[in-house]
Formats: sequence, C-alpha cells, structure tokens
Amino acid sequence: MKNILQKYITYGLYPTLLITHIVISSLAIGLGWDLKKVALFTGVPQFILLFAIEFIFPLKPEWKMTRKSFIRDLKYFVSGGLTIFLTNTAIGYAAISLSENNVGILRQFSPVVGFIVVLLAYEFFLYWYHRLSHEMGGRVGGFLWRVHSIHHLPDKVYLLMHAVFHPLNSIAVSIILQGLLIVAGVDSVSLYLLNTFVGLQGLFSHYNVDIRAGFLNYVFVGTELHRFHHSANLDQAKNYGQIISIWDLVFGTFRYQPGVYPERLGVAEPVDYPDSNQYWRGFLFPFAGESIKSGYSQNSAYSAAE
Repeated sequence: MKNILQKYITYGLYPTLLITHIVISSLAIGLGWDLKKVALFTGVPQFILLFAIEFIFPLKPEWKMTRKSFIRDLKYFVSGGLTIFLTNTAIGYAAISLSENNVGILRQFSPVVGFIVVLLAYEFFLYWYHRLSHEMGGRVGGFLWRVHSIHHLPDKVYLLMHAVFHPLNSIAVSIILQGLLIVAGVDSVSLYLLNTFVGLQGLFSHYNVDIRAGFLNYVFVGTELHRFHHSANLDQAKNYGQIISIWDLVFGTFRYQPGVYPERLGVAEPVDYPDSNQYWRGFLFPFAGESIKSGYSQNSAYSAAE
C-alpha cells in the first residue's frame, strides 16, 4: 500500500494539484466567488498537505528540515514578508496616482489573456534578473550575485526553505511584479490566476519529494528543474525560470535529467560565504565589496573573465 501511495505521489500529485487549481479557478471565476477567500481556502490546505507528504516521504532524509534550519527560515520569512509588504505598499501609493490617467494596456482583453501576457512578461524580466545575478560578473554583477547568493547558501532544499532570500532580492522581485501589474492594469481575476500559479510553483520548486512531472517540465518549472538550479555543480545550476520553462528553452539554459539528483546542493565554494544560519552576516554579505573575489558569481564564466 505504501509503495502504491509513493508511486502516486511521484507521478500523480503534481498533475492532480495542477488540475485541481485549474478546475477551482474556472469555477470561482465562472460563478463569481470571492477570489480572496478562494485563494485562502485552497492555499492553506494545500500547504499543509504538501508539508505532511514531505515529512513522511522525503526524497532525501538529509535534506529534511531541522530545528536549526527552521529557525533560520523563520527569520527570512519574517524579514522577507515585511520587506515585500513595505515595498508593495510604497508601490501601491504610486500606482494610485498613476492610475488616475492610466487604465492599463490590458484592460481591453479578457482576464485569461491578461494573465497569460503578464505571466510571460513577468517571467521574461525575472528570468533575466535571475540569470544576470548568476552570470553577469563585474561590479554590478558581483553585487547582484552576493544579494542572490543568500538563497543558495542552504545545502538542502525543502518546502519552507523557499523563504531564504536577502531582503534586497525580495524588493527587486516585488518591483518587477508590481511594475508590470501597474503598466498592464490587470483586473482582480488575472491577478488571482497569477498568484495562484506563482504560489503553486513556489511550493513545488523547493520540494524534497520525488516528483516526476514528465512533459510538464517543458511548460512549468517544478521540483525536478529547480532542484538542479541549486546544485553546487555549476554545469547543472541553470533553469533560471521561476514559474514557466519557456525562457530557459528559448535562451538555452534549460536542464532536465529525469531520475537524476544533484550530488551536492549550495554554493560551489562554501568557505567563501557566510553560513546559511548566520542571518546578519548574510544580510551584510552583499556589501562586502571586492575583497570576496569568489563571491561575485556562481558561474565559472566570471572567474575565467578575471
């Protein structure tokens, strides 16, 4: 029985939740349900379910959350959440004044079209911000990498580890998203759809469970793809997309090896970085300057350029 359940989790859990999201979203939009309540009453049970499954059926026991890593994650969750809240509030005030004469370029289209366009645009800008943070090099690239490297310090991936981000990284992502929403002028339905898929992919991207999505990996960035992004092997550490795979496929950074797992996670040279549990050292790390040469980039191309 356990083997049957394990096999379902591996091959059926992700498509089941994906289909469930599509069905619930269709019903919510078609029947005029309160989208905020729908997001809450689907998001919380989903998180609890995934958390329980990860605890019982971990892909690698050594990647499981510990008491020490939970305390670390909680610190980043609080600081990241506060940062995003303040950033969104500030941008929100700006959006109010801008919206007086600007109704958005997507208001004339259906919510589904608006969602698709915003998703593609959001992923495009986020893809390049993410890729440049790894590969750009130089002073600017070095700073971007040191900011983003905090997310790569943990040597394990699991559900709650998704929260480990430097506040500056959270601000940049929030600005990209909110800026697009202001320009596009999307309605509540498009925003709900976007948040729904961002939330689902965010949970699965750092999931310590043997999930095999097959052909869906060529559409969505899930566990199999993003796990390689956290590999300490620089040849594997690609897949810069966050939600969908299209820009990795277009720009040649798509890495998919079914049934293969990274041997080691984290940064290539841990000795040159703060420990992932040292919150304040991590917070100050982006401002360390040129003295930390290997902290400029995870990508070996930068070292070659030096």
